[in-house]
Amino acid sequence: MRRTAYIALGGNLGDVAQTMHRAVEDLRKTGEVEVLNCSGLYATSPIGNLAGENFLNAVVCVRTSLEPEKLLTVCQEIENRLGRVRGVRWGPRHIDLDLIAVDDLQIQSETLSLPHPACWYRRFVLDPLAEIASDWRHPQRETTAADLQSRLLVRPLRLDLSCWEVGLRDSTVDLLRSTFSAQELEIVTNTEIENRWTRPPTWKVLGNGLSHSLKNRSEKNSAASKNNAVSRLELSCSPEQAAETLIDIVRSALDEPQRIADFPRSM
Repeated sequence: MRRTAYIALGGNLGDVAQTMHRAVEDLRKTGEVEVLNCSGLYATSPIGNLAGENFLNAVVCVRTSLEPEKLLTVCQEIENRLGRVRGVRWGPRHIDLDLIAVDDLQIQSETLSLPHPACWYRRFVLDPLAEIASDWRHPQRETTAADLQSRLLVRPLRLDLSCWEVGLRDSTVDLLRSTFSAQELEIVTNTEIENRWTRPPTWKVLGNGLSHSLKNRSEKNSAASKNNAVSRLELSCSPEQAAETLIDIVRSALDEPQRIADFPRSM
């Protein structure tokens, strides 16, 4: 069975455009991967304190008879051949190949999550994806790549932290507001929500360990069920990491990738 898959490419060390071209040629050479389309090259800001200089990003669409786990292995083998060193998490890299989606498959295993759990809010993935597959439909978020992208263009982004435990919520709000301007980000808490909501939140932020003491778990689930799937942002980090994780997520959504060139067809 042949399926359509989307692979995100990125890097910020060396001649990234040439490395991306070589990566796509290596995909072609497998004999079981047909490259259908490539987005342009996008210049994007680094996310995280250790990421280094600006990145180039792109997305490639392929048709393949490989099973998703095998396609992931092929991508990792290409990364290794082209100089990817797996050291610091979120650190600089020559090349990164992330498997974003395979048709409408939903997979959650120790080695693979499909669709990629961050593809719907990271502009450095979403913008090139929308360029070549605007009508691709996220099977969990229940909307298209173009619609997901358009949601992130509205300013300010709005976070609903109303279900968070009060102490954690207040410290997180202080840090977010010191990092982002009011034009970029609006945060609504439980005491403000009824008076200040003029449109639905960009995200209702949920996560284990973040909400009121759950005996209130049923309250959390009820709150989540009232929101469209696309509005739920579920953090998997510990409460201690929640603020920094949210900062990186908001940055990746606010950053506007700049399309700087067509994908290099030959070097």
